[in-house]
Amino acid sequence: MITEEMKEQFNEQSMLMILHAGDAREKVNEALDQAMTGAYNTAAELIKEAKENINKSHKIQTVQVQKEAKEEAYYYSMLFAHAQDTLMTVQSEYNITKKLIPLLERLEQKINEIA
Repeated sequence: MITEEMKEQFNEQSMLMILHAGDAREKVNEALDQAMTGAYNTAAELIKEAKENINKSHKIQTVQVQKEAKEEAYYYSMLFAHAQDTLMTVQSEYNITKKLIPLLERLEQKINEIA
């Protein structure tokens, strides 16, 4: 049986997932902005920070899903669904940005070779 305290803890964990995913999104966007100005080392550091936040969010999700799998606790939560959606979206943004940064760097090198 799910108690109100368990629901509250679950919701708190969902909010933490959203928080870490949001921090990751911010770092991903900053990384792309930095890469667009040619600050590739800064962009690489920001991408690393983004991944750390994604990992934190994913770890929380894993714990919650494992609890459900063990039938320790389960109830449907729109907040948790939103947290998972946010994490999934940010992970996609991270993957794309991680590929764009070296592309921008290579493009800049090619332009400099021509100039």
